Amino acid sequence: MLPGPPPSSPDLSRGRAPDADFIPEAERTPALTVHLSPLLGLVLPGLGNVLGPLAAWLAYRDRSRLLDAQGKEALNFQLSVWLYSFLTGLLFFALFSLGLIGGAVGAASGAPDLGAFALFGSLTAFFAVVLPVSLVLWAFPLVVMLLAVIRVNQGRAYHYPLSIRFLR
Repeated sequence: MLPGPPPSSPDLSRGRAPDADFIPEAERTPALTVHLSPLLGLVLPGLGNVLGPLAAWLAYRDRSRLLDAQGKEALNFQLSVWLYSFLTGLLFFALFSLGLIGGAVGAASGAPDLGAFALFGSLTAFFAVVLPVSLVLWAFPLVVMLLAVIRVNQGRAYHYPLSIRFLR
């Protein structure tokens, strides 16, 4: 008796269509490159995590529909993380500005206690809200990228969580 195909390969002998999420061996290396390309953010902070997937997607999108879809997945996720980080920075700026304005108003009204309370509130908002959210926005993409690399290496397509579909 001949051994059957490995479980991760599509079974075309029984007339079934190949799995849409299956990545052929020849396309795994480019797909891994697409999912590892956000590491460019370590070299170019701020934009490297978006420029890496963009360049990889533009380089590989014409090779197959699967590489096009995986490139869009990686790029959409990195754009989403960039947007979440921008909104967190905006929130921090707003909270800190309110603290400074409250401190200035408190000092101008002759009540230095109000100024100290406003400054304490802005520092509390930083340590209680902004710092933890920033740490999550730093670590979460790394963890998800590693999960994507593991899944693609196994021959399965990966769909990022919490990703806004900018490119469809």
